[in-house]
Amino acid sequence: MAFDETPDATELFAPNLFEGERVLVTGGGTGIGRHLSLAFADLGADVAIASRDMDHLEPVAEEIENRGVDACATTVDVRERDRVDEMTETVVDELGGIDILVNNHGANFLCPATDLSANGWRSVVGTILDGTAYCSFSVGEHMIENDGGNIISMGAANSVEGAPYHSHSGAGKAGVHNLMQTLAAEWGDHDIRCNTVAPGVILTEAIDEILPEAYADQVVDYLAADRLGEPEDCVPPVLYLASPAAEYVTGAYYTVDGGQLLAPSPL
Repeated sequence: MAFDETPDATELFAPNLFEGERVLVTGGGTGIGRHLSLAFADLGADVAIASRDMDHLEPVAEEIENRGVDACATTVDVRERDRVDEMTETVVDELGGIDILVNNHGANFLCPATDLSANGWRSVVGTILDGTAYCSFSVGEHMIENDGGNIISMGAANSVEGAPYHSHSGAGKAGVHNLMQTLAAEWGDHDIRCNTVAPGVILTEAIDEILPEAYADQVVDYLAADRLGEPEDCVPPVLYLASPAAEYVTGAYYTVDGGQLLAPSPL
């Protein structure tokens, strides 16, 4: 396989790897979340997807069902704990339980820190950090009562370095990583693993809003991979962490950034 080719994740894993598993993917109707949802379905899992917009969810739920597994689509505002608890109850009622949670929801926009309003900060940090906490706490309670589970949260490569014009999302994603480490330590005795996958710059539907084309071209010049990421690049690490192959992996932080965090070579 050439270095610049992104494989179909289902070609890398055993068929029916997740047969009998119930997976919940927040933000599952678009971007990375859609690719993750369909990959789990391709490998035999029943899949629930949640976001604020049912219009994004219904077509993906149909794609999931077309793979011969059960689908559940439900709306949620992850910034509100009551709504998150309602989401958890809906998914448990429809699928019979939740074995794997993927916290994939997100929010971001470009803004200098000095221009960032309190509402702008709260909207992004509330979605990223509060939302990941509320989903993890709500589903985690179910997992504790049912002898274990697996939580994977989507972080961001810029959470471990400065994030100019993204102070809100950078801080929120840094909090997500710490949260996953903390829950991994607290919930290990309950057979719950918690890990973080941190993408770099990924070409999703929202990329034009948060990364101008000219700046994106500059980013490529500094990437060892010599290209921006595709949503499919994020799928294999998540599937690995959700699988029995990673049963001794918890509290880990996996970057999927094409070398974004590497120092540029002087050569």
